[in-house]
Amino acid sequence: MSQDSVIRRAALAASLRRAAIFEGLPEGDLSRIAGYASVIQVARNEVLFHEGDRVIGFFVLLRGSVQAYRTHPDGRDQLIHLFQAGDSFAEPAIAGLPGYPASARALRESEVVLIPREPFLQHQRDQPDLAWRMLGSLSRHLHSLVTAIDSFKSRDAETRLLHWILRRCPAGEVIVEIELQVSKATLAAELGTRQETLSRIFSKLKKEGLLEVRGRVLTIHEPVRWRERFDQQLGQSGESR
Repeated sequence: MSQDSVIRRAALAASLRRAAIFEGLPEGDLSRIAGYASVIQVARNEVLFHEGDRVIGFFVLLRGSVQAYRTHPDGRDQLIHLFQAGDSFAEPAIAGLPGYPASARALRESEVVLIPREPFLQHQRDQPDLAWRMLGSLSRHLHSLVTAIDSFKSRDAETRLLHWILRRCPAGEVIVEIELQVSKATLAAELGTRQETLSRIFSKLKKEGLLEVRGRVLTIHEPVRWRERFDQQLGQSGESR
């Protein structure tokens, strides 16, 4: 192996170590994965794969942001999940699905690692610990999906925003700053609403002293008040059903 190849593999292994799915994995296994993985530069709005495409592997996002989505028959795209640096995605597909269950598109210039299916499955047979890591990753994805479903049970966009914010507020904090990694239009899509509706909700919360918005930074005042408001709205929603 050339010196350049050794350096490239070591650098990629170091990057993979920061991904949740590979956290704590022995150096030898990381180096082996880096040996058969490849880094892909993805342009803004470039599609990594379409729903139904043949499964070639799964991905780790090193830089940027990627959305998983499905396209309705009328042409509308339904956002399923947003992935940020350190996240892995499409792992369930390598377990035997004939095609990817959804599409994936970069929301901005991004860098991903493609971990090809067959070498990884062989590696998994040699190293059973990787199978447990895959189960852990799938559990995280399932938890995220269940959380999203719980959020969308709410009847209005404001309640869904409250839920989204509270998930990002550490307990006991009086003021929390959240930096959006995506545009407000994409956040609106994640919440299942329109950008105009989200802007009206932001304005309402700002007038009530609960929120400040500076560019992509949201300053949350007194998360405990957000929690009270969220619980109250859930109660009202339950009474109306």
